[in-house]
Amino acid sequence: MLVGKLADVDRAARFEGWESRTPRRSIKKIMQRKNAILVAANHHFAHHGFRGASLRDIARDAEVSLTLLNHHFGSKFQLLSAVIDAHRAMLDERASALLALMSSRPGKFTVRDLVQVWIRIGFETAAEADGEQFLRLMARVIDDPSEEAAQVVREKLDDAALVFIDALQQCYPTASRHAAASAYIYVSAALLKFLVGSKRLFRLAKASPPVDAVAEDQARLTRFLVAGIEAALQGHDGLDGVNGVDGLNGLDGADGATAPATSGIALERPAKRNPG
Repeated sequence: MLVGKLADVDRAARFEGWESRTPRRSIKKIMQRKNAILVAANHHFAHHGFRGASLRDIARDAEVSLTLLNHHFGSKFQLLSAVIDAHRAMLDERASALLALMSSRPGKFTVRDLVQVWIRIGFETAAEADGEQFLRLMARVIDDPSEEAAQVVREKLDDAALVFIDALQQCYPTASRHAAASAYIYVSAALLKFLVGSKRLFRLAKASPPVDAVAEDQARLTRFLVAGIEAALQGHDGLDGVNGVDGLNGLDGADGATAPATSGIALERPAKRNPG
C-alpha cells in the first residue's frame, strides 16, 4: 500500500530535475528504503505509541542505518507525520465524503448517513494491505499524552473529526459542542476498536465468520452507533431516577437538545413504576 503512495517521490524528482542528476536505479532504491522505514514505523507507532516507539528499533526493522533514517525523515515527529501522510488519501476521503454529503443534502442528511460514510471508509481502510496496522496507529496516537503526538493529531487527524462534529450539530442544532464532540468520541472509539479487534471477536464467537460477515458487521455497527448518538444527544439529564428526567426519550436535557427524526430507530420509553 505504501509503495504506491511513494510514487510521488518519482514525480517530484522529475519536477525538480533530481532525476537528471540521480540514476533511476538509485531513485528506486531510495524509494524502497523510505517505504521500508514507513512500514516499520507504522508497526512500531501502532504497537508502542509515539513515546514508546524507538527510532533505533525502526531503523533496525527497516534494515537501514539510524543515520539514513534521520537523513530521510529527521525527527520522530517528522517520521510520524510522514507515516500519516502516506495514508492521506483515506484521511482526505473521510472529510470530503462528509462535506459532499452535507452540501448535496443540506438540512436533510441524517445521523445514519454520517455513520454509514464513517463506517464504509473504516472498513475499506482495514481491508487494505497495511490498513489495520494504520488504524491501530491512529488508535494509539490520538490519545498519546505527549505534546508532539498531540500536535500531529491536531495537524493531520482532526480535520475530518471536526467536520463530523459540525454535521452532528446540524442534525441536533440545540446540542452543545461538547455533547456533539463526546458523541464523535464514542463513534470513533467503538469503530476503531471493532476494526482492530476482529481476531478477538472470532475467538469469542467460537465460530468462523459468516460468508457475508462484512455486510452484517457494517449494518450492526450502523444500528449500534446511530442509536448511541441519539441516546447521547437527545437528552443530557441522565436516566430515570437520577435527575427525575428520562434522558433517552427526547426530553430537554442539559443542552435543551431534542432529537429530530434522523434515523428511523425508535427508542422505547422505559416503563414507569408505580410508587409503593
